[in-house]
Amino acid sequence: MGITNNEFESVPIHEYSDNGSSVLSEDSNDKIASLPNEYVEIQMEQQNYHKDEYYRERSLSKAEQKINDMEQEAELVSQILQRPRYTSVTSITNNKSKHDDIVISTISPNAFIETGLTLHRDMKPGSQRFRWNILFNILVWLIVPFPFWIPFVSNKVAYYMIPSIQGVFVFMWIIIAVFALKNALILYFNRQRDFTKEFDRTEMMRIRHIFLMSCYKEPIDLISQSIQSVADQTEVQQVTMVIAFEQRTPDKEEKCKFLEEKFGDCGFERIIFTIHPSGVPNEIPGKCSNSNYGIRMAVQQMAIEEKDADNVLVTTCDTDSKFHPQYVAALTYKYLKDGKPALTTLYQSPLIYNWKLDSLSVVTRVTGLLRSLLMLGALIPFNINTMSIYSYSLSLGKKGNYVHPAYQMEDIICLIRWMGITGQRLKISLVPVPVLSGPTSGETVETEVMEWARQARRWTIGAAEVFHYFIIKSRRIPAIAAGCWGVTFIIYYGILLCTGGLYGLTSMLSMLLIVKDVPVIIKYIMYGMLGIQMLTFLIAFIIDGFIAKLLNIQECIFIVRNFYHFLATPFVLLAYSFVELYALHEVLIFGKKVCKHGASAKVVL
Repeated sequence: MGITNNEFESVPIHEYSDNGSSVLSEDSNDKIASLPNEYVEIQMEQQNYHKDEYYRERSLSKAEQKINDMEQEAELVSQILQRPRYTSVTSITNNKSKHDDIVISTISPNAFIETGLTLHRDMKPGSQRFRWNILFNILVWLIVPFPFWIPFVSNKVAYYMIPSIQGVFVFMWIIIAVFALKNALILYFNRQRDFTKEFDRTEMMRIRHIFLMSCYKEPIDLISQSIQSVADQTEVQQVTMVIAFEQRTPDKEEKCKFLEEKFGDCGFERIIFTIHPSGVPNEIPGKCSNSNYGIRMAVQQMAIEEKDADNVLVTTCDTDSKFHPQYVAALTYKYLKDGKPALTTLYQSPLIYNWKLDSLSVVTRVTGLLRSLLMLGALIPFNINTMSIYSYSLSLGKKGNYVHPAYQMEDIICLIRWMGITGQRLKISLVPVPVLSGPTSGETVETEVMEWARQARRWTIGAAEVFHYFIIKSRRIPAIAAGCWGVTFIIYYGILLCTGGLYGLTSMLSMLLIVKDVPVIIKYIMYGMLGIQMLTFLIAFIIDGFIAKLLNIQECIFIVRNFYHFLATPFVLLAYSFVELYALHEVLIFGKKVCKHGASAKVVL
């Protein structure tokens, strides 16, 4: 039950010290009043449909209507939270010689937000309807056991079909390795390029940047290192730094003060701190909901006009990100060179995971190298999806209603959502400088491997979850564009990553133990394909040999240890496939209940 307007006046809110810093009062209410008046006002604004929109909505499938209802509620809640009744905006510096840095926080800490919306329904613990992520499971069930039963149908068919399917997987890795090497060379050849001289200075100065960093319980030293890499940008005066904390973040007020004192004079156009409230209906706590709140509040505070939105680029990043000093300049150069494709293009800098990677286990290091290979050779060239750290125009963010707060895979859900809004497949353009991202880590080998498996599970569940969302929303995208992207997504996540390693195991066991009288030529072909696949893995180690130096990273990897990691690559990939297999069946059985964002441990970094 909400509190009344009179009662609201007595709610303890933020108190402020003499220097203007924000200090939370000790007492707080458990709940915030519902806002039926604001809700009615906003809902009336949003429900002013044209007749054609009304009839289109009536033709929607039941599943899409449910998703639309949830999206509409999330949008209403986001707008309500921006009202002064829920939000406190205060300056944390009295230095009038520059823009005031600000804190945007909720009125009452630890509050459960009651909006009075009738659309809200609790997330159900299991799958209450058919979900399209079952296609991933069907592919696994069809492909992985195939080598075990086909010999009993026809032995001859078996020793032709099993190597042929394995050949398809090897061909995929060849394509990925070729594209990865090509893009890695682009990074290498641009290593000394001054992007600030590529365009007229006045034209580049028109492009402003917002860096959005979502934080939770990460160590303050780690957050500081990441922000410092943004402060070191050659075009830092064009950057507004948005640091988005969660309401449940320990010591968040002290962290805001520390970061403001450290980076207040680094040259940023502005620093904005936001505190995302907890207990918001239909939100999953995590990067999606925090980013959605942070960017909305920052844009509102910056008062960016609609006509200027094409000239503002938003970069979302993690607390374990270190940017190349010319990231902003390179991104601006690419955006201007492409003709400012505000509504058609996302920008992805290749991620490398060499943050103390030489000190971590074989499992973590091999996974990090393969992730860089796959980003360079698959995710970017085939426009599959952005990952973790990427950039987009504010126009696209606004048109796409920013980030969906009820999902965990913020990068993929944004791509799918914005494709639905724009009605086209979005291009992913390479930013020709790398970004350093932190790998999973732990204080011991055991905890490190547990973190590795936890992250692999979360990514797999997230990919399966957003695929269902894509199928429901695909009717808004032209059939060819939707079909091409959907097939590419299934091939990459459902077949290559999950099924590939498992099929390699079952095919080998079948050819050794079940299939009879295998021709010698077939045996040599199988050995040859294994050798070719190992060569594609070698490309990942070759790229690692020079790409880390582009960010001045010094590593100590003895050649014998490096060779051991190379030989262990297929086994690490197989272990990753087993984690994905478990995760796919977990989301199939438990549904939305397991779709939660658990932040990876970063203490060791």
